[in-house]
Amino acid sequence: MEQRENLLDVLKIFFKWWKPIAYLSLCIGLISVLISLLLPNYFESTTIFYASSVDQAKPGQIFGTSTRDIEFYGDDRDNDRLMTIAESNELSDYIIQEFDLYRHYDIDSTKEKAAFRVREKFNKHYTVIKTKRDAIELSIEDQDKKLAADMVNSARDKVNELAISIIKDQLLKLKESLNKNIQEKSDQLSIIGDSIQALKNRYGIFNTLTQGDVFADQTLSASARLAREQARFDALKRSNSVPKDTLIVIAANIAGLKSELSSLKNSTFQYNQGLSRVIVLERQEKDMSTKLSMERVQLNQLMTTFNSPLSAINLIEEGHIPIIKSRPKRSLIVISAVLIAFVFSLVGVLLFESYRDIDWDQITKTN
Repeated sequence: MEQRENLLDVLKIFFKWWKPIAYLSLCIGLISVLISLLLPNYFESTTIFYASSVDQAKPGQIFGTSTRDIEFYGDDRDNDRLMTIAESNELSDYIIQEFDLYRHYDIDSTKEKAAFRVREKFNKHYTVIKTKRDAIELSIEDQDKKLAADMVNSARDKVNELAISIIKDQLLKLKESLNKNIQEKSDQLSIIGDSIQALKNRYGIFNTLTQGDVFADQTLSASARLAREQARFDALKRSNSVPKDTLIVIAANIAGLKSELSSLKNSTFQYNQGLSRVIVLERQEKDMSTKLSMERVQLNQLMTTFNSPLSAINLIEEGHIPIIKSRPKRSLIVISAVLIAFVFSLVGVLLFESYRDIDWDQITKTN
């Protein structure tokens, strides 16, 4: 019963003060309408894109030399890289300079804190978020709707450009490393080639594959002819009817064959001494040449990738010129202001009625 009486007392107070509360709420509402009408309209343009996979900038993936399947859409690391670029001062400074935001925001660029102020104001109108579907949403708002669309598209293109420059910087470093390796291997290959030629000249080696067989055939042939001429000489020497001149010619042939056989044996000996060393160097030369060819192919693939058009983003939605303003929400401002004024009026009336009978002078004197 007591609670009921308390509630009735509150309603009596509200009924007693309803006109002042209504007038105050109406007054606040009119003031909020005037203020909201004075607020400028802002238009927001938004572009949405996904990160591309860095696989598109890997020569092994492009030319099919990698065993892993190529990915076209990036992962969380690719998204984080684009988000970092989109939130960087380099991007905001680019938009500020590209669209002369000092003049647009009416900021004196000669002042000491001008760079900080223009960047701070731009960042208030610039947002970049990752959506629940892992897309990147980049938005810019401005009083000029066309400028908002131009800036958001330019910002997206700059994000793409900066991301590509990072990838191409890595490709350039790889190119420098490959060029260095190729030059080193070319120098080593030249040294090995000179060493092989020097050994061949020293040991009389012309062909490591067939020269040994040639020497063996020549030695066997010379040995056979020497044995034949020796047997013929011995047989004719026992005959008294053979002229002496014939024996002298045969003896000369035998001496020539012996000299030829000795020369072949010396050449074969020299050949065998240098053969193993030349074979080792030729194997090194072949291996080095194979590696050099592979690295040159890699370099050509790398340069083809570097010179090919790359994109760090997969565009989903381009920034369009907005039709409807993004803020202010004038109706929401007015309704909120009226409700707040109404609630505070009620609270104020209750406090006033609750403490109006208190003798504040007596309390003050007592203290």
